[in-house]
This record gives sequence, structure tokens and C-alpha cells, in this order.
Amino acid sequence: MRKKIPFIATAVLALGVAGAPQAQANTGFENQMSPEACQKSQATSQFKYAIYYNSNYGGAYRNVGYSVWDFADERIGGAPQGGTQPLKFCHGGNGNLQGIKNNAASVKNKHTTYYAVTYFNSGYKGSADWSSPRSQTNLSVTKNENASFAWQTL
Repeated sequence: MRKKIPFIATAVLALGVAGAPQAQANTGFENQMSPEACQKSQATSQFKYAIYYNSNYGGAYRNVGYSVWDFADERIGGAPQGGTQPLKFCHGGNGNLQGIKNNAASVKNKHTTYYAVTYFNSGYKGSADWSSPRSQTNLSVTKNENASFAWQTL
């Protein structure tokens, strides 16, 4: 009987560890569906990066909270699904409801610590525009040629 108790305890412990849910944010879902993205103004949104259709922070824009591997396909749930799920501009104005990929001209970074980096290619690759913490930037090397975004430190 003594030998069974350690075996049962080990089995229960293993099941508890293996069955424990992993705490991980679904960043695609948050970037696509959170009210912070399109229902709140850039000034009131908790999302710290705003990407604009026009230069000088004009036209439609979208608040983004998490790094985006590919603006043309920001997956809800992460796994491959039918079709693509592009991030689109919202908040009205020129560019409203158009895809963000290769259509942005300026960004605002409200973060106090991280640089907002807008990349030419998907997957955080290629030339990039770096926006300092608490800054706004007209895109230059990635103007209308932007494919991904990431938070970075120096």
C-alpha cells in the first residue's frame, strides 16, 4: 500500500502540471478585436502605438497594442485559418477600412520606455523607421511600404 501512494501522488502532480493552462496573451485577437484598437481615440486608448494613413497624423488610423508580424495577416488565435486577417485603418477619414500594410505614412508612440519600430518587410525585417518613446514620426523609409511593427529597446 505504501508504494501506491507515491505513485498516485506523482500521477496527480503530473496531471496537474500537464493540464494547467498556459497564460499567454492572444495578441492577434487583441490587435484585431479590442475596443482599444478602434473604439477609443488615440489619446484615450491604452494601446501605445497609433499608425496613420496620411502624413502628419491625418486621416484614418488604428491603435495597436502588440507587435505585428505581418499587417496583412494578423491572426486571431495564431493558428493557420482560412484566408487572411489584415489589420485595417479605422476612426474615419482618408483610408478608413483600408488595409494598413503598405498604406501608412505616420505613427505616434505613446510608450514611455520602448521604441516603436515600423519595418519595410513582414517578420520585423528590412529597413525600418524608429520612433522614440513619447514621439510622433512621419515615416520615411517605410512610408507606404510598411509590413510589420515591433516594440524594441536599444
